Amino acid sequence: MMWAIELKASSLDRRNLVDLLNGLGIALVEGVDCDALYSPSFDSLELSADVWAEGIKLREAFSGPGHIDSEFTIGAVIDYSKDKPIRHYFLECESGRHTVTVGTITLRTYPSPNLSSEERREWKNRNEELTYQSKLELQRQKLEPAYLNLRGSAVLKLLGQDKHTGESLYKLYETLEEHPSKRKEFQAQFGITMEQFKRFGDAVHNPVVSGDFARHAYKETPKTSNPMTMQEAQKFVVTLGMKWLSWVRAGNH
Repeated sequence: MMWAIELKASSLDRRNLVDLLNGLGIALVEGVDCDALYSPSFDSLELSADVWAEGIKLREAFSGPGHIDSEFTIGAVIDYSKDKPIRHYFLECESGRHTVTVGTITLRTYPSPNLSSEERREWKNRNEELTYQSKLELQRQKLEPAYLNLRGSAVLKLLGQDKHTGESLYKLYETLEEHPSKRKEFQAQFGITMEQFKRFGDAVHNPVVSGDFARHAYKETPKTSNPMTMQEAQKFVVTLGMKWLSWVRAGNH
């Protein structure tokens, strides 16, 4: 091990934190005076500043739009390549952070009244584990794309808006697409037909179709005979966003 990053604080219990870090290929290890974060990928980096940049990316994945752990705080970068470990400290300007939650889950199940005391304890343990694994999966759905892909946090932020407009929905589509030059490839990858895209465009762009919801003020004849409604446009792009997050988690980053 050459490099590690101090972990100064986290609001998560240790098991939850370790499970989430492991999903990113990062281990929680014993540091100099506190726990530290280590990944074999850190050792390929030459400068402590490069390792710090990885730490910032990790911190923003935990405390940014996915809102996994608002107290996640990193400290110094530790250089273990010397006989005595050396800490490298970095200063940064604190910026405002917008955090949202994309989905929650509540599981409520009840044991059979005919269970014995021992069976009730076993049922309770199984139910607690099921609840934990469900929570962990929801956390990973947000954390992993935010860490693994540069556009992950932006997608999560847009998906988490309480109220959408044509502008926010089209911005989400553009963020997923990355660039118009990649449109054909993107649409083929996610099974979007040109007709669907045009119907979506009518809804988000044209006030003739969707009034004040639309991005544009000028009115024109819709490009399709059956434009999407505002509700259909939102469902279309939000569903696409969730598919994209799953695609990133599958290793496409």
